[in-house]
Amino acid sequence: MFERKVQKTGGSTYFVTLPKEWATEIGISQGSVITLMPNDSGSLLLVPESLSQVNRCTIDLQDWDFDRFQREIISRYIVGYDIIEIRRDRIRPEQRRMMREIAQGLVGLEIFDETQEAVLLQAMVNVRDFPVERTLARIFDITHAMLTDAVSAFSQHDEELARDVLERDGDIDRLVLLVARQFSLLLRDLLLEEDVGLSRLSFLHYHTVADQLERVADHAGKISDATLALPGPVLADVAKEIEQRSRDAVSVLGRAVQAFENGNTDLANEVLKEKEHAEQLFQVTRRTAAEKQPDAAPSISIVIDSLLRIREYAFNIAESALDAPSSVDLRTT
Repeated sequence: MFERKVQKTGGSTYFVTLPKEWATEIGISQGSVITLMPNDSGSLLLVPESLSQVNRCTIDLQDWDFDRFQREIISRYIVGYDIIEIRRDRIRPEQRRMMREIAQGLVGLEIFDETQEAVLLQAMVNVRDFPVERTLARIFDITHAMLTDAVSAFSQHDEELARDVLERDGDIDRLVLLVARQFSLLLRDLLLEEDVGLSRLSFLHYHTVADQLERVADHAGKISDATLALPGPVLADVAKEIEQRSRDAVSVLGRAVQAFENGNTDLANEVLKEKEHAEQLFQVTRRTAAEKQPDAAPSISIVIDSLLRIREYAFNIAESALDAPSSVDLRTT
């Protein structure tokens, strides 16, 4: 921490000096341009022009399996690096194939250049091109469709539809990772607040809701897995009970997201009131359905558990609506 006294020159201009060691370290000299950014807290941020250079990192490639390799790249993508260089004495063809597959699963990440010893991945995504409000709306639309289709597939024992739901999970992952990357960039560069049009605190709530919706999509996948594990179709009255519980969960989720989108605290509080009395109905459905069709009991239990968890995620979203009452209506942006 450096302390400086404010001085006055010319009768009306205030000035302070910059610490020489700090200025030297980041390349500031006479004539350098510094951006001064006022903060809502009353502080003033000094941003040297030299800090706008491209962010770059290097990964020393080893004999990793796909999952480890994917984690290495995704972690750098989320942190906000613009260029990720992957190096090895000789990169094997199967490692290049893994790189391409991983890059295709991340919004805006492209192979920019490659040699035998190195591959450059460049993030071409711009925060202005992907407003988080619209991204979150798209995440909800996909999640909502996955959930309703997953329950429909279970009720009708439609294995083709169940597999289709599982394939859509990658679309959710790509968008949620994009939001995570944008949030990291916003934390690192306060100047981006103007481009994004949201404060870091507001963006945190969007990031939180996106994470909750990703978990809902994961449970839609679990319901689809339960469908594929069924020994045969569920009984008509069992399917009817499960669909009724599903409509309840979907309704709670939709109203929670609507409350967040519109900054509607009254609606958020209405959603949270439903925390108190619904779980017992789900447990009754679980018990009676399992008694009527014991051979399907494991799959039925998975579906009920998932619907209960989805309600909990919806309640978390409603809490976010209360914490961020100024959220705007995504549907009108």
